[in-house]
Amino acid sequence: MRMLSALNLNNMEDSAPILSFEAVSFGYGPHLPSILTNVSFMLKPDTFTVIVGPSGGGKSTLLRLASRLDVPTSGTVKNTARTRMIFQNAALLPWKTALQNVLVGTTDLPGTPAEKKARALAALAEMSLTEHANKTPRELSGGQRQRVGIARALVSEPQFLLLDEPFSALDFETAEKLSQEVLAIFNKKGITMLMVSHSIEDAVLLADEILVCAGGTIADHVVVPMPRPRNRTDAQVLALIAQVRKFIPES
Repeated sequence: MRMLSALNLNNMEDSAPILSFEAVSFGYGPHLPSILTNVSFMLKPDTFTVIVGPSGGGKSTLLRLASRLDVPTSGTVKNTARTRMIFQNAALLPWKTALQNVLVGTTDLPGTPAEKKARALAALAEMSLTEHANKTPRELSGGQRQRVGIARALVSEPQFLLLDEPFSALDFETAEKLSQEVLAIFNKKGITMLMVSHSIEDAVLLADEILVCAGGTIADHVVVPMPRPRNRTDAQVLALIAQVRKFIPES
């Protein structure tokens, strides 16, 4: 089941990747330690990939580079897709309502204000938030705030969605429900997804592929062969969780 060297990932498929890292290194200064070193991998369209690994291993930096928020020190990052990011804490503007926060996602879209509002309301409805459209973030639960963040990302109909620990601030029941909603969005819309997670369980339940980021590089690559939906108590799921856990060094 394991395991392809990171150096061989670009040979896996003939289809053009939606994202590729080619010998990418990153650091914040010439006299500071590198966060990432010689990272190479690619993502096919319409796939769900999860990055796991110890704290400080460079997982969130990979997302920032993929989203163009940071530029590599060396190497090349190629992202050919319309991309949006979902943050760990939803990153909502506290003085705006749920509807107004989603409208932020329409800023660079064509259309009249009325058309953009209609799109924002439709995105909220898709996340079961219609009745909460005029509430501010402090009036919403953690799960509702995260759903607003997802609606803000979806309103522009992205091709590629980056998710930075989207369930980590939620209780187990809410996180479980929201993860299934994210999976339903993936199945319905065919949006390529790249998610950072501290949860190996979530990675095995959701991903087509798991990248283990440790020591500033992609240390291991795991293909998940099981069809979705998956049950966290299934023996095959539990065996793969245990296998992936062995590849992650202690923080």
